[in-house]
This record gives sequence, C-alpha cells and structure tokens, in this order.
Amino acid sequence: MLALLAFAASWLGAEPIDLSAHEAYVRNGFSLEWVFQAPLPGEAPWVEAPGSPGDRPLSMRDLGLPDAPAHRAFSLERLKPSRYTVMIPFDADDELLASRTGVGLFLASVGQNWQIYLNGSLVRDEAFTSGDGTMRVERSVRGALVELDARYLRRGRNQLSIMIAGDPRNAATGLSAGGPYLIDDYGTLESTRREGLKLMLIGIYFFFGLYHAILFASRPKARSYLYFAIAAGLLAVYLFCRTYIVYDVILDTRVIAGLEYASLFLLAPAILAFFDAERGSPVSVFAKAYAAVFALAAVVRLFAWSDELLSLWRYTIALPALYALAFDVVKPTADAFRAGSGAARRGSPARLAAAVAGGGAVKPLLAIAVVGLAALLDALAGSAGTVSFMDYGYLLLVFGIGATLAGQFVRAHNDSEALGADLARRVAARSRELESTLAAQEGLSVGLSEASERLKARLELSARDTRVAARVQQGFFPSAAPRNEDWDSAFAFLPAGGISGDFYDFYRRGDRLDGLVVGDVTGSGIAPGLITVLARSLFHRAFHELRGRSLGSMLESINEELMAELPAADHAVSAALLRLDPSGGVEYSSADHSGALYLGADRVRAAPLRPKGQGDYMGPPLGRRGVDAPYTSMRFKLLPGDVILIYTDGFGGAENVDGAPFGEAGMLEALTSAPEGDAAQMLDFIVREWRFHVSGARVSDDATAVLLKRL
Repeated sequence: MLALLAFAASWLGAEPIDLSAHEAYVRNGFSLEWVFQAPLPGEAPWVEAPGSPGDRPLSMRDLGLPDAPAHRAFSLERLKPSRYTVMIPFDADDELLASRTGVGLFLASVGQNWQIYLNGSLVRDEAFTSGDGTMRVERSVRGALVELDARYLRRGRNQLSIMIAGDPRNAATGLSAGGPYLIDDYGTLESTRREGLKLMLIGIYFFFGLYHAILFASRPKARSYLYFAIAAGLLAVYLFCRTYIVYDVILDTRVIAGLEYASLFLLAPAILAFFDAERGSPVSVFAKAYAAVFALAAVVRLFAWSDELLSLWRYTIALPALYALAFDVVKPTADAFRAGSGAARRGSPARLAAAVAGGGAVKPLLAIAVVGLAALLDALAGSAGTVSFMDYGYLLLVFGIGATLAGQFVRAHNDSEALGADLARRVAARSRELESTLAAQEGLSVGLSEASERLKARLELSARDTRVAARVQQGFFPSAAPRNEDWDSAFAFLPAGGISGDFYDFYRRGDRLDGLVVGDVTGSGIAPGLITVLARSLFHRAFHELRGRSLGSMLESINEELMAELPAADHAVSAALLRLDPSGGVEYSSADHSGALYLGADRVRAAPLRPKGQGDYMGPPLGRRGVDAPYTSMRFKLLPGDVILIYTDGFGGAENVDGAPFGEAGMLEALTSAPEGDAAQMLDFIVREWRFHVSGARVSDDATAVLLKRL
C-alpha cells in the first residue's frame, strides 16, 4: 500500500508525509496540556522513538516505558487500561494546505481506544471508557482514515498528538503495525482503501457456502455439502473481518477479533472434514480433536489478549496439511497401486494410471499444492497488496472443491444409465435444475458487484457533497470575532457533524459593534443547515432595517417572515438577540433560548441572565404556527469587566460517559472559574472544561457559544 501511495503522490506532484520517518515522543499518561507543543529531545519522562521510513511500530508494551508491566505468555488476566501520549511533529507545506479534497491521516493500525489531536484541537475521538476507567468498547482499527480539519493546520511545524488507551500488556495498544502512517490529500488516501475486488471474493465465498448449504438441506446424507458450506462461510467471515469496511459495520473490535480468530482456527478442520466425507469416511478423530482445541482457543481469545494463541495456530497449521497428505493422498495412492498391480503386470499403464486417479488422491494433492504455493508467494511478497495470493489460492480451492462436488452429478449420471430411460430423464431434469441454479447464482454475483459499485459511488458523492455543503454554510458565518475599544468578543462553533443546525452573527457598522445573535434550529441533517442560512439572513436584514424598533418587535417581524418562508417545514428556531451601544447599554430578547449567563466584574459567581421580578420572560420559538405569544426585551447596563455568555443546547445538553449532562450548572461553574483575560482566553477555558466533561462520550448535538466582555 505504501508503494501505491507513493506512486499516486508522485503522479499528482505531491509527496505524502510519512510519519514513521519522523521522530516520535511517547510517555505514560495523557493530559490536554501536552498536546500543544513537542517535548525537547531527551526531556524526561518522554521516550523518543527514532524515525524509520515505512516501518516504525509503536507498541506501548515494547517501548521500554517506565513502570511497564512484564509480558507473560498465555496470560488470561486483563489489566485496567492505561493511557499514553504519542507526539509526532511534522511540517505542512502550501500544497498540502491547498488540497481540494481536504487533508487526511492514514494509520496502518491504532488501538485499543484513541483520540487524535492536531495542534491541540481534537479531530477524532474513538475513546469509549466508563467512569471507573474500564473500556466499554474496544476500537483497535486497521487502516484508519481521519479527515484533518484544515483550519487546525499551520504552514510549517505542526504537532500531531495521539491519546492511546488500552491494556499495557496487549501488543495492539499503540500503533502496532510497521506502517504506513501518512498525511496526504484526503481523496488520494481514500482511493487506496477501496476494496471492490476483496468484497467480490467475499460475495463469491458467501454464495458458494449458501448454495451448498441449500443443497445439503435438500440432501442431508451428502455431508460433503455441509462441510464445504461451513468452510466457504468461515472463509467469507475471515476475509470480511480483514477489510476496512468491517470497522464501520461493527463498533466493538473485540467482536471483529473474535470472529476473525474463530473463522481462521476452524477453517482447516472444516476442509479436513470435507475430504473425509468425499472419501465416504466419517470425520476423523484428528479433525475433531484439532477443531475442539482451536474452538477452545477461539473462546479463550474472547477473554484474553494472549498473542500466543495465534502463534500456536501458526506452528500447528502444518499438521492438518500433513494429515491430508498422508490419509487423503498417500494412502489412497498406495491402495490404488495395490489394486492396479495386476493390471501393471499385464502391461496396461493407462489402466493403472486410471486406477490411481480413481483413488481420489489427485484433488487433495492439488488443493494442498495450490494453498501452499499461495502462502509461499505471500511470504515472499510481504503485505504490499490489498488482496493477497492466499485470497486467490482459496478462490481456486473453493472452485476446485465446487467442481469436485459438481462431478458427483456426472458420476451419478453415468451410473444411472444402466437403470433405464426413466432414471435418465430424472437425472437430465435434475441437471437442468442445477444449470438454472448456477446461472441464477452467477446473475446474483454480478448484480451484487454492480450494486456494490453503485452504492460506493453514491456514498462517495454524498460524502463529498456533505463536506462542500459544510464549507459553504460556514462561509456565511463570521470567521473572526470583533473587538473595539468598547467591546471584546469571542465565539466557538463546534458542529457535531458536517452541517450544523446552529448559527451566529455579529452586527457591525465600521469599527462599532451594534449587536449579535446566537440561534439553534431544531432537528438534524441538511434541512436545519439550510434554515440556518435563511434565518441568519433574515436576522441580519431585520437588525439593520428595523433598528428603530425594539428587539421584541423585531423578533415578531422575523417570526412572520419565517412562517411565510417555511409553511410546511417541521422545524423551529430558538435565538438570543442582543443590541449594544458604546456606553455599555444592552437590550436583550429571547425566542425560547435559555442559554444565557452573566458574570459581573464585582461578582464572585456567574448567574443566569434573567430579569428580576419576572417569570417566563422568553418568547416562543420562531417559525412555529399556532403559537401567538408576544416577544419582549429587557434593558440593562454592563460595567467594564462584565461578561455575557450566550450558548446553544450542544453545550448544556452534552452528556459524559455516565449519562450526566454538563447542564447550566456546568456552564456556570466554567464561567465562574474562567481566568481573567480577554474574551478568547475565557471562552477557550470554558470549551476545555466542556470537552473534559464529555471526553470518551459521543457528542450528538451542535455546540455554539459567544462570549461578550465590556472593556
């Protein structure tokens, strides 16, 4: 894969950033304070891992970190997950920053839980931990592709930080594969992960298994159909567990590893059972014992991290091959020679060769030779290809076994000729049914392949459209917060997905800041994102054209326009609207927007922004028909140093891994504890407190906040 990426990059005129060629710094523990700047060479307690282009595994248990537990073979104990920090500095040039499809990060492997930070900003969160520090879900991913937000990239030196959490004795804790670990054009990296050929192979194995399972159901005495169906199904499961797409289908990678090991361990016994059934013999004791041992190993693997189980399988996989060679090749050949010795003495070599072939030794020998040759070619070629020679070897093996089973029909047809014309007609009818079934199977396979390609093309187009729509939407909102001699402001805009249902805006005339708005559209998806653009435009026009009216009257006018523009939309808009003057006067009106806090310069604690002596001062949400309530506004004055914080439900409603929301109490505590400084410093502190609360949990709602400070 690394060679393919290098070729694509050279053809496009850009070289990918090989992170394995850069020095890496690793230490025990994790803190957000460490992700902003790389440590100095030799700085304790950081351990420096020198670069090795294309091959630099970073398994935490093998780096010699302080207090690392000793590795014990065949250990069934699972240790409590430990946290580690991996820091890799790299340089970004103008060509990378100008990428049309975005910037991507490709990780050959990463686990067991992890978070990616770019210059201190979280760009991917795959940490699933409970309050006691245990992992609820394991995410050991091969071929992880992460989109890096270009807003967090800097020209020149950048810091990529990875939080790793996992069992310190498990080799998968860290970046365990040698490579590649790349930063490049997102589209280029995405194209290398296409798996159409492998998915086609999986579909072939699956339908072969399903077809022969149906044949066994119709002919229960033909046990070879059953064992072949099991072998083909196990092979399909194993190859699917080795794809990239499986990590999008199954969240907990412990399930993927369990399925992968179980299918791998039981494949050889299923093939041995098929050979035994083909010879007309019961399943051998060896095949049963081998299956029992590795079925137990597959169960043990679900509860232990022991890598020795895979080593045990590798060291003993030759035993089934030797058994098949001895009992399915050598013994039938010897029996055929003894049976044909009289023909040899009579000078009939052709009849002797026919007797040897009839002994059934040729097909097992060819199967062993095909799989062995594929394994040898894989060992010589390494792991550069996306589909290995073994995949093709198994494909030939499956077709060969299928041909063997199909040959049974031919033998049955030849034997049935002596039974008379009636039996011949039945065999012919059966053959026609088989041909029709095979044709239908081929049509299903072709249809599956075509449907898979169409689905992937639509998914890729949808993903590109979503990214473009998100960039277009963000282009409508201010990119910088205003500051003048009277007011200082800052904002945080954190969409949960590509397109946000939140919006914000600042209203300025020259250097003067006249007001601002923060709003939230109900629902999720593209429709709320489109409504944010419409709502932002209506607020902007109304604020400037109706500045002689109160904010409550202004909201009533905006509400009428929204209901006219969205007569059938099942969405509503909540918003907080502020009007400012240079002397510190503030007029505030709310349309069902409760996220507003106040911190006075002379106050010890922050408090909700509510008028004294009034009950429900908020008006109803905008754009909702059948709700006829007035909108009011309140006026007050801010003294120098006073602060107002307006935020959406994404901050207050976000929950941690235990399901506890951050809530208004959390926002109040964060605003109260924010250090003195400018608006950006205070808001950065509040966002960090919020991120710490939701660390490890999935954030499903957009979060937007604006902090206003009187100077």
